[in-house]
Parts: sequence; C-alpha cells; structure tokens
Amino acid sequence: MKPEDHERLQALGADLPPNIRLRLVLTRHDLSDRFQDYGRQLHEALPGIDLVTVVEDISEPPWLETAAGIRFQALPEGDKLDSLIAALFPPGQDEAPIPEMQRKWLEQMALPVEIRLFIAPACPFCPGALQQWVALAKAGPRLRLAVIDGALFPEMAREDKIQAVPTLVLDRHLRWSGRIPVDAVLEQLATRDPSRLDSAALNGLIKEGLASQVAQAMLDKGHLFPPLFDLLTHPEWPVRLGAMVVMETIAAVNPRLAAEVLPALRQRYDRQEDAVKGDVLYIMGETGDHRTVPFLEDVAAHSSNPDVCQAAREALASIQQRRESAP
Repeated sequence: MKPEDHERLQALGADLPPNIRLRLVLTRHDLSDRFQDYGRQLHEALPGIDLVTVVEDISEPPWLETAAGIRFQALPEGDKLDSLIAALFPPGQDEAPIPEMQRKWLEQMALPVEIRLFIAPACPFCPGALQQWVALAKAGPRLRLAVIDGALFPEMAREDKIQAVPTLVLDRHLRWSGRIPVDAVLEQLATRDPSRLDSAALNGLIKEGLASQVAQAMLDKGHLFPPLFDLLTHPEWPVRLGAMVVMETIAAVNPRLAAEVLPALRQRYDRQEDAVKGDVLYIMGETGDHRTVPFLEDVAAHSSNPDVCQAAREALASIQQRRESAP
C-alpha cells in the first residue's frame, strides 16, 4: 500500500464508528499472502476496525467481506478506497440518498441475489461504478455484491467471459458493461422469476440460512421450483437436509402445494442410493396422502435394506397420524 493510500484511508475512516467488523478470508490460493498483507496495512491505518481473519481450506480466491455482506476479491487502491470505506459504514450512514425508484426496485426483490462487478486498476469508469453499486448493496438487504479485480484474478474474468470493465454480471447469463444502466438492472433484479433459479443458486440461498425465504417464494408463486427436486435427491446429505427444511416449511403452510413433489420423487426413487431413498421416503411421509400409501407399503414389505424399510414404515405412520388429526 502506497503512503498516500495510507493517508487517504486515515482521512476517509476518521468518522467510522468503533468496532466495525471486516472479515479477511484466506484460502489456499496463491494471492492469500497479498490479502493478508493488505489486511495488516489496512488495520494499521484504521486500528479501530475489528479485522477478523478466517482461514478456509479451499482453493477459491481470498476475499474481504464487510458486515453488510459486500465482498471484495480485490485490493482497492487510490480513489477505489473511497468505496471500500463507504462499504464499511453501517447502512444509512455517510452516503447519498438512493433515488426513490431505485429504492422501490430493491424492496421488491423476492429473494437475495448476487451480482458480480468486475473492475481493473487502470479503468477510469470503475471507481464510479464501484461507488454506485456499493451504495445500492448497502441500501438493498437482498442485493449481494461481489467486487472482483479481473486483473488480479484473471481466472475469474475468464470464467465469466469478461472482455471489458466495468462489467456487472448476473447469473452468468446477463451482463452489462461500460456505463451500466442502473435502473434497467434493478428492474431486472426485482422482476426476475425466482422459479428460474438453477439448483446451484437455490442451494446457495439455502446454505446461507434462507430456507424460509426460499419456501415463501414458492408459496407466493403457488408452485414448487423444479431445481428443488434435484436438491432433495442430491448425493450430499447437507444439501438434502437444507431442501428438506424447505419442504417441511411448505408442507406446514400449504400441504396441497407440498404434495406436488410426490410424482418427481417417485420417478427418481429407484435410481437413488439407500441413504437418499431414506430421505425421499421421509419427505413422502411429510407430504403424502392415501395415494402414497400403496407405494410406501410395497417398500416397507420388500426392500432388502432394513433402514429403508423402517423409513417407509415411519412415513406411513406420519401419513396415518395426519389423517387421524385432520378435521
């Protein structure tokens, strides 16, 4: 960090409230040492910051993350430091007001969404774009911003097919470069159909502890999102568990909607491993009715795995209990 950057940080951060938290996540990536050194210099310039260093055993690029969830896979310098400091201030502090229409678009977003803003050190338009999207991410609790230095991490730029900066990327399919049309992007974010999320995006939301919001989005839409079926039969247990929480939430509010999962589960059942079959049977028990009983009875009587048989019997008991308690 240059001496002038050190001085700029001290001037910009003079009014920061105490104990502002900033996470520094280090990984096995080659540039983790540079991020660690940057964090040290940042803390020297702003000793009041609570810099929390976390070491992850992953190969992803390292990052800095503010309390508002703004992620910097970049090492801001010069006038880009203004946006880093702005990202550290709590929402509503030390920032210009957001235009009313933009605030409405942010409020209308049904589910959290991540956008990636690619920048580069010599880009003359990047500081302005960075400042604007940091302010929007702070104003919109469902808007997740990842700032990526494409020169620092060329592999990430190649993955997203970045050819110019600044470029804003949504879902790897939509992108805006140069003078980014903010209103058009926010309208797209607010009106996008959450049912078109792929299984990876849906799983990402659930992993972030947003299972109830995912369930509510399906309740609001009045139908289950097909990628959920992939998660319910995923080979990894934590992924299935998160999807099962979503299904339990839906079943508690709208049993008829939850029952839409049954044909998909029955179709996939035979090709699953026994561990997955047990969880599928559990969901059938939570969402099924008298039409599900013959299948469950057949599994309970003929499966060669005693754990699967037991899961089928428990599912039958769950259906029976609901039938007896129904008005």
